[in-house]
Amino acid sequence: MTMKWTATGMRLVLGIIFLGHGISKLTGGIGNTADWFVTLGLPGFLAYMIAMLELVCGTMMVLGLLTRLSAVGFIAVMVGAIVTVKLPAGLLGSTGSPGYELDLALMALAAYFIASKEIGVGVDSLLAARDGDAELAAAALERSVSSQPSSAA
Repeated sequence: MTMKWTATGMRLVLGIIFLGHGISKLTGGIGNTADWFVTLGLPGFLAYMIAMLELVCGTMMVLGLLTRLSAVGFIAVMVGAIVTVKLPAGLLGSTGSPGYELDLALMALAAYFIASKEIGVGVDSLLAARDGDAELAAAALERSVSSQPSSAA
């Protein structure tokens, strides 16, 4: 039971961090973020896509909905951030440039949700419990029907 609540807490933290980054991109002026992407040699529209991914997947992660798919999106964003921006600064950063240690930690946290069966309390776990109960009920019904003597003479 403790692992379920630990996973819930980890999922909420991960979702809130990405949701916050998505909101920050929008409130700080998504056009400014797009312009910054262009200075990095990336297409400006990518800023809009990343902001939407952070918002949508961050929200889904908080809700525990499509948790594994959201985690894959987060890892893709972090790999992109490391490769395009943070790698030259090194793990811990240098001369005012941020390193990629936080990105690696977020990737590890997201990887947990891809690999683990325990994703905590959320919509996914509620749906899995509901579907599991339906399967158990169907199996029990099938056993009770097959154990009854046939009425054919």
